[in-house]
Amino acid sequence: MSGQQTPGPRILVTGGNSGIGRALCRQLAVEDGCHVLLGSRDAARGRAAVESIRRELGANRPGSVELVVVDVAREDSVVSAVKAVGSPVYALVNNAGTGLAHGASPEQVIDTNLYGVRRMVEAFTGQGLVSSRIVNVGSGSGPGYVSRCPLPLQATLSKTPADWQAIEELLAPAADGRSGFGSAADHNGGYGISKALLSLYTLLIARDHPRLMVSCCSPGWIRTDIVGHHGPSKGPEEGTPAIKHCLFGELEGSGWYYGSDALRSPYHFMRNPGEPEWDGVVDGVVGIP
Repeated sequence: MSGQQTPGPRILVTGGNSGIGRALCRQLAVEDGCHVLLGSRDAARGRAAVESIRRELGANRPGSVELVVVDVAREDSVVSAVKAVGSPVYALVNNAGTGLAHGASPEQVIDTNLYGVRRMVEAFTGQGLVSSRIVNVGSGSGPGYVSRCPLPLQATLSKTPADWQAIEELLAPAADGRSGFGSAADHNGGYGISKALLSLYTLLIARDHPRLMVSCCSPGWIRTDIVGHHGPSKGPEEGTPAIKHCLFGELEGSGWYYGSDALRSPYHFMRNPGEPEWDGVVDGVVGIP
């Protein structure tokens, strides 16, 4: 998309003021010539990010960026963001998230990482404000969580749910303590199950919105505030390839999950970069996302 003389598609990115979201917003505006709507819960931090990107854009680049204040954990804030955006965007990137390193409780993690995405999707699709694609930023912690669950639950967590209520029911800890965000399978304070259920919700969105291309993807093990900055070797700018593939690539299916190397990956176990692309076959059945 580089080299365009007029701004490219409008793309809304939540959690765009820092980390992978900030890196993505910069790349989309500066390198890809998009009109970026940088979503930020904090207005001051959002303005700082917008001004930083605008300085890089200068007067000779076709991209542009503007601030949209939105806290995905607050219904009223999402409603206000809908009004601020006003007209359809090409794509919605649900990047905003939280985790233990933020000091968030399991309930806050679930509310932001899962319910926050639903608030955005329901509000924006309900008003017809997404014209082409939805990208949900997941995590390898999602498939990692599923792989630690009993086999029957793994099957449930790998196929399109009947409805939103079916997803909510998976949050309640089972009697045997092996499911739900209070379980042994989820050892990281709700983060794993929040991303596993985000994948399930991606399948539900894809089914209910067949005219949109809907994807979930892992950015990889990246230095961000969510995971802490000690350990991951890759910076935020290296966490965007899968997201950009889901935004602009020629995708063969909706509801699919992609690894950090932008190759199709399973929802029920972790496929590492460099390993063969997943063929969508589970127990001899083809076509399971």
